[in-house]
Amino acid sequence: MKRLVQFFVLVCFAIPHFAFAACTQLKPSQITELLSQGYIAARPLAVNIPFQESSVSIDPGLPVGTVIATGLSPAYATYANFADCTNGGTVTIGYFNATPSAVPGVYNTNVPGIGFRVTYLRASGTNSPLPFSPSFAAGDIDQVIYGRFGIGSQFQVELVKTGDIASNVNVMFNTLGTGIASGDGSQVVTITGGGINVKVLPSCSVNSSTLNIDFGTFGPSDVSTTNGPTQPVDFTVLCTGPTPPASITAVLSGTPDTDDSSMLKNTGATHLAIRLREVSTNTILRPNDPASTLVHAPRGAMQSPFQLEAKVLRVGTATPTAGKIQATATITMTIL
Repeated sequence: MKRLVQFFVLVCFAIPHFAFAACTQLKPSQITELLSQGYIAARPLAVNIPFQESSVSIDPGLPVGTVIATGLSPAYATYANFADCTNGGTVTIGYFNATPSAVPGVYNTNVPGIGFRVTYLRASGTNSPLPFSPSFAAGDIDQVIYGRFGIGSQFQVELVKTGDIASNVNVMFNTLGTGIASGDGSQVVTITGGGINVKVLPSCSVNSSTLNIDFGTFGPSDVSTTNGPTQPVDFTVLCTGPTPPASITAVLSGTPDTDDSSMLKNTGATHLAIRLREVSTNTILRPNDPASTLVHAPRGAMQSPFQLEAKVLRVGTATPTAGKIQATATITMTIL
């Protein structure tokens, strides 16, 4: 009698251990170790980008697309670690709840007409605008590789004009962007920004850019050290824009007289000079003197008249010679 013996051969296939390329959140023990070695490490790693100024003033005629303010995070003095990429992987650094503006690559802020963009600046000079996804290559088997920002790197935020801007606005940022690990989807980087005040200055001009003052004909008896031929020097500063000027400051540039530096030198007849004075305040405008100014506060008005007078006076002790009254000077206006 035959006995049929059946048996099973168990074939075992060795299933190799696959190391998946993926970045994950740092473990507390890793953070402790990195900090003990003098590195930066956190979960999430916080990046703050402050503006370099608390307020900026801009011209209303700036074209769309112009950068109006810039903020920079401090450059890293050492590696800033934010992810465990032991077998390699990526982290996506992107915007947080940002909506695109009409300008490509620029996103809306809380203020109409002002957008922003963020760029990662490397010490090497190779920069990456957000969004970007840095890859971290795997090392040896189970070698710990960290996702990190390099030494000397920093983040930059730029405010960009995207349209018409109101006269006085405050741009405020909270979270600008995040870094999301490819492995577990955790937020490993948080990018925040500060605030800045933006003022749109009025656009101003003078109703007459060139004034020719004619003193006529006069003789030696018509001029002294205190009185002489006088002519008005009147002009008006006219402004347009979303806001009136807060102040208008005038300064005089020209060649001072050698005997009396408060007056303009006459290049014709000798021992005569020209004094420029504001009528309403009796303020003498001295040439090439930064401390000598005329300041007007329009108080909401979009124009400001200046009423000055030019007077020819004797200078020195000698008798004036016959000749012309001739001098050239420039009044420069500063608008705030």
